Amino acid sequence: MNEQDQLQNFLDNAYVRSHSKYTVLAYDLGVRRFKKFLVDRNDSSLQQITSELKDKTLDVYELLRDFVGYLDKSNLKPRTIELSINAIKGYLRFVGIKIHSEDFKQVVKMPRKPKTRETPLSKEMLSCLLRNVSPKMQTIVLVAVSSGMRVGELGQLKISDIDFDSKPTIIKIRAETTKTRESRETFLTDEATKSLKEYLRRHFNWLEGEPNDQLGGKTIFGRTSINKKLKNENITTNYSSSLLQNTLKYHMKKIPSLNKKNENGIHVIHFHAFRKFFRTTVGNVCGRDFAEALMGHRFYMDTYYLLTEEKKRLMYLDAEPHLTISDFKAVEQNLRTVSEKHAQLEGKVNELMEYLRVNSIKIPEFLTS
Repeated sequence: MNEQDQLQNFLDNAYVRSHSKYTVLAYDLGVRRFKKFLVDRNDSSLQQITSELKDKTLDVYELLRDFVGYLDKSNLKPRTIELSINAIKGYLRFVGIKIHSEDFKQVVKMPRKPKTRETPLSKEMLSCLLRNVSPKMQTIVLVAVSSGMRVGELGQLKISDIDFDSKPTIIKIRAETTKTRESRETFLTDEATKSLKEYLRRHFNWLEGEPNDQLGGKTIFGRTSINKKLKNENITTNYSSSLLQNTLKYHMKKIPSLNKKNENGIHVIHFHAFRKFFRTTVGNVCGRDFAEALMGHRFYMDTYYLLTEEKKRLMYLDAEPHLTISDFKAVEQNLRTVSEKHAQLEGKVNELMEYLRVNSIKIPEFLTS
């Protein structure tokens, strides 16, 4: 098998595992960088180097260490270097060359990733954003903020994935649309639900309380006009995700007060920032495990699945007021008022209990249960 066929088999195998076009492109770019490194190093080919590695006339760890230094001198960012190294490690393993993780760590030193501070999203920022974007983008932002979904999952969301009959509204995220290839459920706030229903009525003639079977397979936030032209589902998926991100960037350029960047050069407002806002907000109310599980982080899924459906629903309802953006000051004031009244009531009950004990009066069962 020639070098090109072997590389194509590797990329095909990478796609089977990830079903991500972007993963394949990243691996392909990483291998191409390695091939350029080999030419610049001593005019070698990938096939020649592979043979030398198999014959053990060349040390794989020293080769990878030199490749890291080459990439670093090319002024590539640590994350880009890491992706390229992962790509070539994957390829070399694919063709039968053993690379032990511990040995790699001992010999090959990767550049440190700089840790920069990010400006956290606030409700004031999100409220300002909602006032300055189109109705469609308003709905997208509200759904993203209240569900913790990835942009790729939003881009593939279908009407049939939504259960409006539940309280709160449930979104069933299909396994084939997720990064981990595991299905899960998340929820929507009442605010996001109302916005989404209005959006569906306007753009899809969706009827509340009706089966709407003819709309079940419709992609909600994609551009439906391209779905007929693009037969490859993966291309359509990637297009939808890019469309959402580019549309958000377009709106951001028109809002100078929000069009700011973090120290790392990434905009303060972007789709992953919505997920971080969700994780922080829900985590503060319900605990980190619950928030991470709703977001689809595999490590926390087992804990989440131990909860009953009713418990999941109630926990989300506890977090819902904190995820509500429109008129959030009034919502938060109501929460403080309810909390204060609860504290006052609890104090009065304690006083009553003490009075009953002091006067040897039998305490009613409803006060002790």
